[in-house]
Amino acid sequence: MKYLEDFQPGQIYRFRAEPLSKEEIIAFAHEWDPQRLHTDENYAVSVHGSLIASGFQTMLHVFKPVMHGMMPEIANIGGLGFDSLRWPRPVRPGEALDIELEVSSVKPSKSKPDRGVLAYALRAMNSAGQVVFTADTPVMIKRRLSEEQ
Repeated sequence: MKYLEDFQPGQIYRFRAEPLSKEEIIAFAHEWDPQRLHTDENYAVSVHGSLIASGFQTMLHVFKPVMHGMMPEIANIGGLGFDSLRWPRPVRPGEALDIELEVSSVKPSKSKPDRGVLAYALRAMNSAGQVVFTADTPVMIKRRLSEEQ
């Protein structure tokens, strides 16, 4: 198990999200974000050059390998939200995403010595190296309490 003390600003963790298919993009959009640019390929091509994934689907797709590959091994108490969330470019069918999680800060709580805040920046890039998603995310993490506490 990793605790707050196991992290340092500047640490980078890498993940990969497999490509979304056209069918997956359309199915997600029909359920969660039924805008034409996600459900109507002809319309999306005329506006964006191809069908594009919903930003919400992109966010979930980026977070999935992080949640499965890293978070089960962390003494996570809970997320605190997003300080910023951006989709600078759309995600298109067939694009795998390279994901980087960089630890931004590690701050022990002043009022609750058993925990602290781990802040990280998350970026996802398509195969051309273009950034398609960014988020700054603080999470509450348990501390490894010393015997003196």
